Amino acid sequence: MLVKDVIALACDFTDNSALGDKIRLSQDLTDDEQAQMDIYLKCFNLVNNEIASEFVPIKKIEQFDVESGKVLFSKFSNKPYKILYVKNSLGKKMRFKVFQDHIVVFCKKAIIAYTILPENLTATDMVETFIPERIYAYGLAREYLFFKAMFDDAEIFEERFKNSLEIICRASVHSKMPRRRWI
Repeated sequence: MLVKDVIALACDFTDNSALGDKIRLSQDLTDDEQAQMDIYLKCFNLVNNEIASEFVPIKKIEQFDVESGKVLFSKFSNKPYKILYVKNSLGKKMRFKVFQDHIVVFCKKAIIAYTILPENLTATDMVETFIPERIYAYGLAREYLFFKAMFDDAEIFEERFKNSLEIICRASVHSKMPRRRWI
């Protein structure tokens, strides 16, 4: 899904359908409309980070040669948000300690699994996710309405956003569980 499509749907939710139509048709925006578009884009990136940090983490796994018992975060291909586990070259889980700029491990080669936060996106970027456009738009509408100090309306979209995310995340977990067998 394109970021601009989510923004256009959120415009419809926030009584700004004229801007949403211009975005869908890729028409030129006035300075005021562009300022609103920039706010929607910031709100989208906030929602995208929230989804990645709380509901659907983006996981990475990398292998490192450990020098003097530590691996610098600068050697990672992405900035880690949370370290999930560390394994040695034989696949055994190892203990580790996280510091501000490095992680301490006690093996020669470490396989490190971690989560990251997504980079800020632009309106023309594509988002690859199983979460539907509508759920992103609920979160985006919530953030925009909070920004505009329309708290009662924002609470409505807050509830829709959280409930929809819980349902879709629960459904994806249930679909992966194997069937039980009765003895």
